[in-house]
Amino acid sequence: MRFEEAPTEVYEILRECKDQHFPTLAGCNIKVVFDLKKRMSGGKLTLGSLQKPNELLRFFTIDESGNDEGYDYLMRIDKKAWTEIMTSDDKKRLVRHELRHSDVDFDSSNPYKLRGHSVEDFYSEITLNEDDPRWGERVSMATFSAYEIERNG
Repeated sequence: MRFEEAPTEVYEILRECKDQHFPTLAGCNIKVVFDLKKRMSGGKLTLGSLQKPNELLRFFTIDESGNDEGYDYLMRIDKKAWTEIMTSDDKKRLVRHELRHSDVDFDSSNPYKLRGHSVEDFYSEITLNEDDPRWGERVSMATFSAYEIERNG
């Protein structure tokens, strides 16, 4: 199996980030899973992603999500990066970054949408990461190296 349930620690960080930075996501149901395989996009390692579940997946997650419509978002996190490379600050940065991809429009029948980056990151994240502006690059390189070491034995 490629995915596994994210542990309580991830949901605690998710709740903290929502409370501090994303009040519009207060009622939003987000499922978080660990991705057990290296995922590349555009030649770069993907540490995490936020996606909208399709209608079928929403249906299958109704019971687990605790509401009539299933999960509003799915967050995927690279397990190796999270468990072997990231500091606690990096973990908060990653979750916060992925939540920046959410876009809420309560006037819509489907209020939870996605948005892309404003720049390579998000403008608001640049200020929040002044102490370590290249944290993502640092973590990606270390995680990629860990995958290569594992592959080469």
